[in-house]
Amino acid sequence: MTDEKKKHRELRRLSSQVDALKRAMETTIALTTEDFGKWNGFANYARTYNRLATAYVKATGATDISTYDLTRMPNWGKVVWHQAKNLFEQIYSDTAILAAVLSEFDDASMASRSEVQDLIQNNLRRVVFSRPDSEVETQNSLESLFVGRGYQKGADYDRETGRVKFSGKEFVPDFVFHGYSLAVEVKLLKDDKGKSKCVEEMAADVPAYLSKYESVLFVVYDLGAIQDVAEFQLSFQKQSGVRVSVVKH
Repeated sequence: MTDEKKKHRELRRLSSQVDALKRAMETTIALTTEDFGKWNGFANYARTYNRLATAYVKATGATDISTYDLTRMPNWGKVVWHQAKNLFEQIYSDTAILAAVLSEFDDASMASRSEVQDLIQNNLRRVVFSRPDSEVETQNSLESLFVGRGYQKGADYDRETGRVKFSGKEFVPDFVFHGYSLAVEVKLLKDDKGKSKCVEEMAADVPAYLSKYESVLFVVYDLGAIQDVAEFQLSFQKQSGVRVSVVKH
């Protein structure tokens, strides 16, 4: 592989990760919770933004991309909510700028995966009419969303197919968009007790699905267990190819 191809591949990977960061921040923006406490994840976002911005500068030699001095960034417990909101909005603005700069390295598959993720993030809650008791119920709601969008089963997506054998185990994604090389896995998080198990399952799913598909999208339908959405998402989205959508009931 030539140096130019390696550079393009690295920038394409960065584009995917910056897009994931931007979407994670947009999830926080869309939350209907009170402003008090809503913006407290700004430092986590700044840390992730710095890592990606630094990688971009290293790959391109760019001099017009800003980063943050994390040693001077205040602790969230020492700022009032509107100060936290201002910091969050500045980091989001810089992330959006970096995403726009990297957009030329996006491909059609990435755009299509983003379309699927946007559909789920913006509309899944609307089609869940009662509190789900099982992941199957959530999967059914998700499939109804796909059908309503015009996706055709067997042509655009499949359900519970595309088995993956990894480390002596078999993994079956809930949905697969073969044309986008995207596996979609649904998790129903009922309470705080189930959070650790959910994280463990997701951690095991990531290497398995990425061994076959270019990307995996976790749809976590949360009944109230996740307090810090930013921390939950970013802990997984540091890895290229991993997307996380947290949908609050």
